[in-house]
Amino acid sequence: MKSKLITVPEELLKDVLPFVKGSKFEKEIKDILENTGKYQTQNISYFPKKGKVKRVVDGDTIVLENGSIVRYVGITSPETNEPFEKESTDENKKLVEGKTVTLEYDNYKGDKFGRILAYLIIDGKNISIELARKGMAQVVVYQHKKPFIYANQLLKAQEEAKKKRLGIWSK
Repeated sequence: MKSKLITVPEELLKDVLPFVKGSKFEKEIKDILENTGKYQTQNISYFPKKGKVKRVVDGDTIVLENGSIVRYVGITSPETNEPFEKESTDENKKLVEGKTVTLEYDNYKGDKFGRILAYLIIDGKNISIELARKGMAQVVVYQHKKPFIYANQLLKAQEEAKKKRLGIWSK
């Protein structure tokens, strides 16, 4: 079974608990309820400078060992059931899973879903740029907001992938 990150109201988990009593899910739900504060990122007040990647959610989102959910700045990767979703997730895993990363922040540090927005840097490489260069993510440019600090590098990497017809640009 493939794991996906979803948001579920705490009350719903409490309501489901009696129905899963004695099953393998009872302990997992109790653990989530007991550690809700650890995983909750709706009111982001802590922006780590470094962290170890515990889990890759998809092609542009990860979870750090401290429970923080980090969404990469400047790119978007294919969503569930879209072409290259698996490939972009696998590439992200290859680049970051289990590794210690440096987080670099742009003008926007959080999104409406409570995720931290950051660039992940490993050995001097910006992972958003690497994913764009490999055709595993599309660069996002917002018309009426401040440009991203790596906008030019991201767009250049995307153009390289388009010219080489890599990943999402192969069709």
